[in-house]
Amino acid sequence: NGLFVFREPVRDVHISDIKVAGGYRVIENTAAPDLVGAGCVGLRVRGARASDLERSFARIRYDSHDGVIEDVNASGMLTTGSKDLPVGIAFADTAHDFRIERCSMRGFQWKRKDTQYWNGDGFSTERGNARFLFRQCAAWDNSDGGFDLKSTETVLDDCVSGRNARNFRLWSSIRATRLTSVDPIKIGGTGDTNHFSIMAAQGLREPLIITIEHLTVKSDRGWPIFDVHDGPAKIIIGSHDIQVPPGTPLVRARGGGSVPGGVSFAGTPPKL
Repeated sequence: NGLFVFREPVRDVHISDIKVAGGYRVIENTAAPDLVGAGCVGLRVRGARASDLERSFARIRYDSHDGVIEDVNASGMLTTGSKDLPVGIAFADTAHDFRIERCSMRGFQWKRKDTQYWNGDGFSTERGNARFLFRQCAAWDNSDGGFDLKSTETVLDDCVSGRNARNFRLWSSIRATRLTSVDPIKIGGTGDTNHFSIMAAQGLREPLIITIEHLTVKSDRGWPIFDVHDGPAKIIIGSHDIQVPPGTPLVRARGGGSVPGGVSFAGTPPKL
């Protein structure tokens, strides 16, 4: 489980210019049995190519922080194991303050029964993670979310997501410069298919706030642009280039989700 495995706390590890073909995971941090953590401080990953990965390129956990991952291209494979949820780059626990730049995650897919949820993400962060910057990153052909983000204080800067079941799945307020969503596709299972899943929560006093300075959406099929789940969301769009079939829903409410006042556009709203 890992070509590079951190079993104890480490600082200033640099990994660069690697090529990996096949394997389970490239970078993993799992504490040895007698330790409570294996955090990485100041991790630098630069220049990697990895293909046919069974689980992921990297999983970063514990209180890892102040890291940079850049110029990484990784592809997964269709996995069928009962527990091997595939994610290109995954953050968990209280990892914080990471910059991910010019990285592309493709084809992390988890085949299950048709009546089950097919997970499989390009990039993921969990609750407890904070202050992430994704710059010029791309996610393609993953069976769930291209970007599946629960972290707080998250910024997406000029990112592209295409041919995932949900190109962007956002659980917390985020700010984005340019986002491009291309041709979401239902790969399998029970999950929704859309450009953006906004995962608000019931009982929120304040809505999630999604701010996108320029939004590009392109699709030959009429998948909803924004699916809003469970609670209120405020969606603010600056300029836009939206090319979708007539009648494509701008917003679809799921399980009590809502956008009070509708989506806010700085200019003329799109004609759908």
